[in-house]
Amino acid sequence: MGGKSVRHIFWSSINALAALALLAGSATLEAQEFAADIPIIDSVARYEAASARLADTSEPLTPQERIRTASEAITAAYFSERHAEASALYAQFRDAELDPVTRVAGLGSTLQSGADAALKEQARSELKTIGASATRSAPLAPALSQSALGADAMLRDDLPGAVAFFAAAMELARRDLPADDPFQVRFAVQHATHLQYADRLAGREAAERSERLALEILPEGHPYWIDVWYNMADRAQSAGRFDEAATLFARITDLAVREWGEDDTRLYPILQYRAVALSGLARRSEALEIARAAIAVERDKSAGDRAMHRELIGGLLLGEGDIAGAAASYREGLALLKGTDPSDLRWGFIESRLARAESFLGNNAEALKMAELAAPAFAAKLPPTHPARITGELMIAKTQARAGAPDRGFALLEASVAANEAKLLDTYARAQDLRTIAAGNNTLFRDFAWVALKNGRMEEAWRAAQLATLSEMALSSAQISYPKDAAGFGAALDTVRAARGEEAAIRDQLAAGTVTAEDLSNAITRREAAERDLEARYPDHAEFLRPKPTTLAEAQAGLEADEAIVIPMVIEDRNAAIIVTRDNAAWSETVSAYNSTPALIAKLRDSLQESSIADGAFDAEAAHEIYRRFFPPEAAKALAGKTRLIFPSGGPLAQIPPAVLMSAPAAGDTPGRYLIEDFAIAVRSSLRPITRAAASAPGRGFAGIGAPALARTNGAATSLRGLAIDPADLRALPSLPGSLAELTAMQAAFAGEPSLLLTGAQATEPQVRAAPLGDYRVLAFSTHGLVGGQIAQLSEPALVLTPPDAAASGNDGLLTASEIAALDLNADWVILSACNTAAGNGRGSATYGGLARAFQLAGARSLLLSHWPVRDDAAAFLSVETLRRTEAGADRAEALRAAQLAMVRGQSGIAGESDPAVWAPFVLIEG
Repeated sequence: MGGKSVRHIFWSSINALAALALLAGSATLEAQEFAADIPIIDSVARYEAASARLADTSEPLTPQERIRTASEAITAAYFSERHAEASALYAQFRDAELDPVTRVAGLGSTLQSGADAALKEQARSELKTIGASATRSAPLAPALSQSALGADAMLRDDLPGAVAFFAAAMELARRDLPADDPFQVRFAVQHATHLQYADRLAGREAAERSERLALEILPEGHPYWIDVWYNMADRAQSAGRFDEAATLFARITDLAVREWGEDDTRLYPILQYRAVALSGLARRSEALEIARAAIAVERDKSAGDRAMHRELIGGLLLGEGDIAGAAASYREGLALLKGTDPSDLRWGFIESRLARAESFLGNNAEALKMAELAAPAFAAKLPPTHPARITGELMIAKTQARAGAPDRGFALLEASVAANEAKLLDTYARAQDLRTIAAGNNTLFRDFAWVALKNGRMEEAWRAAQLATLSEMALSSAQISYPKDAAGFGAALDTVRAARGEEAAIRDQLAAGTVTAEDLSNAITRREAAERDLEARYPDHAEFLRPKPTTLAEAQAGLEADEAIVIPMVIEDRNAAIIVTRDNAAWSETVSAYNSTPALIAKLRDSLQESSIADGAFDAEAAHEIYRRFFPPEAAKALAGKTRLIFPSGGPLAQIPPAVLMSAPAAGDTPGRYLIEDFAIAVRSSLRPITRAAASAPGRGFAGIGAPALARTNGAATSLRGLAIDPADLRALPSLPGSLAELTAMQAAFAGEPSLLLTGAQATEPQVRAAPLGDYRVLAFSTHGLVGGQIAQLSEPALVLTPPDAAASGNDGLLTASEIAALDLNADWVILSACNTAAGNGRGSATYGGLARAFQLAGARSLLLSHWPVRDDAAAFLSVETLRRTEAGADRAEALRAAQLAMVRGQSGIAGESDPAVWAPFVLIEG
């Protein structure tokens, strides 16, 4: 594909990878199958054969045969990226009557591998001339010439120039080549790939168009599928879908080795990308093994490419906690750059990484020196919105803040945020791609918040922290309050979201080889139709959905005297928490090993889930250490006198219920102390003040749905809700005797008010849809909960209802998230007494997505959700006790706290009740 660009954490060419045809499903390639674009077919074999003929003196070639053979060798070398060989051959034959495509190949290779500045400038001039001409005998030449100039521009770090050249190549191909010529795909993919670095939204749209073009015109097994799939994997990786990317790159690796052998240099970028994907999956030891294997095939790579590979290895070592090893690898990379152009962006790229590593090691003077060297490089070479510039400047600013010069870091990031915020939030509003923009703490906003705190700029930190903790719940909060046609808008937006989810699922399946390209094409068609409908009916939707952070004063005015908002953030080796009360705004910071806090949170969550199955697995030490990191003495001082904490629905602690954090570990016979013992806890999708007065309360009290008719053999009282099953065995799920008792007890809390129970044979999808659920202010669902992927062909979370004898449209026994979102609710709150109801959609989405978001879309203002499988008996006690206390007038968060404390203190009579895995799964989401 040509060109060089900054990709993630390394620098490499994108590569044509022409012989990788098997990725699209065909067994082998025959050149005659794709005669229209013969230059790319079997290019390695053709180059070697042509070179051998030129070198063979036993059978001399005629002058014309020699020129034809040289032309074939030059073109084949160019398309197999043997630019040095192509350039050398072209130098020998440049005065011969070469065809235009061969001339472009020779000139392009001269730009890629030559060192003579005057010769390269002459090559650029000749390529521009070819691009301005129309050659009937060689219609490919004009477009190919602009592509070669684009690759040259990227080699010179000229991104705007590269994008312009690749756009010109695409337009010339449309002008000169048949509409179904596979080269149309090549040029479209090149343009889209580079445009994404200049303009994320436009680049994404261009990438989707190029992908659609491939689906329309490329025959199965064509070599250019690899360009498309390579770009797909890159986009998946950029969006954080590392499992999809890793699957694709693993397949590419196997195929490349089979086609080229183990020592072909074209394996280099494939191995690099695969290492990055594995790193994203936290499989760093595998990633390091792959990255080190790449060194064996880097022999003809430039010093710059080899230097950036050391940067990749340094990043992987850093992820493993080997900071000294990372710094050594970065220094090795800088040593490889010695003698190269000092304005080459690779210098700044590696210097910024080394600066960060030195600051982790406490070498502040060296860190600041490296940061100052790196800072000018990004602004000189890249636009403010380029991902590599954002990443580099974040590293520099954090280094400066960590090493004692936070004012310099703030000045650098203030400009970056100003340049990027509008674009990032517009992309968020239009694409709703939370993995790319918001989920898991958007690094630009999160890091800027921390640097702002280090500079005493609380207002700026507060705004950025809100944007850093965006979640899917924030989207639904906006959606359900649309001021015009809320119902229609919600339905249209959810249709788009469902179509995008379906497409994403099919992309996963395509990467694994379980569906066809036609399946993806059909999914894209459905998604595009849904998006067109949304745009046509609600042209202002992006403006409405764009996140609108509140000011500090507005947030404080909406708090009660006993409340505090806590926004935790993890910034590499720092753990920060912003604490906002009605009359104060403070922050705290602790230092820990690099990236150790996310791992610690994951460890605690794993222990909670394990403890829900096996007693005694709860990691109290991790629970206390996480508390210590986010609630040091200065935080405790800021929370003095407060009794209620509010957390955002995004951020590091969204993966666990904060209630389980331990302010004091157990000591001898003295039990440890949980956060819930000091504070009632709530989670909010938006940190804007809540309007506490209900606009129009429904006239009826309670509706309970659940206890479906399942297996005759009841599940034990301690059975877990949500075990992995096969769809055919839906009826074989254990009945939940506690569910009926639970719902009946809830109903009793509404004595004297109209209520509804749909249980057993009545707990079916048709009955739920027919019920006037919008008339009830409290709803409860007590049943098995499933996450997407837990059963075959279930791509979204669902609640289990009584299944029919035979599945029918709209009645298969599963009330899915999309079906829930279509319900018309007006509930003050919804209790979901089933497992995993706080989970996402099963594809790595943010916590508090999935069912939570679906009920919020349907009209629920507050929700009681579970983080992991809930014991039947514990679910009954917690939900009923919370509801009983709420109906008696208690605040919801305080009611849940009292119910949980009763179990912590052994007052419920439930076996094992004091284990956090038993009492802590529920969390309150306030709307």
